[in-house]
Amino acid sequence: MEEAKIHFSRSEMELMNDADIILTKNVVLHKIKVMLEGLQNVMTYEVQKGRSFYTHPVFDPSPKISRGENYMGLPYLVLDYPRQFDSVNIFALRSMFWWGNYFSSTLQLAGDYKTEFVGKIEDAYQSLSDNKYFISVNEDPWQHHFDEENYLRIDTLDPEEFTNYCYQYDHIKIAAKWPLWDAHFAAENLFDSWNYLLKVCLD
Repeated sequence: MEEAKIHFSRSEMELMNDADIILTKNVVLHKIKVMLEGLQNVMTYEVQKGRSFYTHPVFDPSPKISRGENYMGLPYLVLDYPRQFDSVNIFALRSMFWWGNYFSSTLQLAGDYKTEFVGKIEDAYQSLSDNKYFISVNEDPWQHHFDEENYLRIDTLDPEEFTNYCYQYDHIKIAAKWPLWDAHFAAENLFDSWNYLLKVCLD
């Protein structure tokens, strides 16, 4: 039975015996899900009013909230809307909660949608820079962390560098983040970013 024995540290044993940690985690994730459901309702209400760019067909698929337990080892919740995905063409706006890290808002374009809207993003350099947005500098479009090998703040780039990143890969991602300590303002921050990034592309 020696092969079946596992050694636990004192801190691991204490954690194993503390049910409140998991119960509190479940409460937090439930509250975040309720917040995202409310945000989804506000977004769909705006689209249903049919004002200006909200009539674009990218809004045809309904919003979707997803939950996972293991993005880089940590739980997360995401709200995708719009969420046009196929093997080549992507127009997605993702509102994300990542445990232990931050809330984030990400515009992701690929294929025909990138071709259609990359010029508008290029033209929005100054506005994106002023509003402390980031641009993806990673060839892997499915990395969401904000380490420097994945995202750079646009206000650290000159216009030519920004343009180069706009066209460097098959995808383009523009994102913002907020600390979890700002959770009471998360819905407002995520909605404002959603609205802003849609205006950059569609208005």
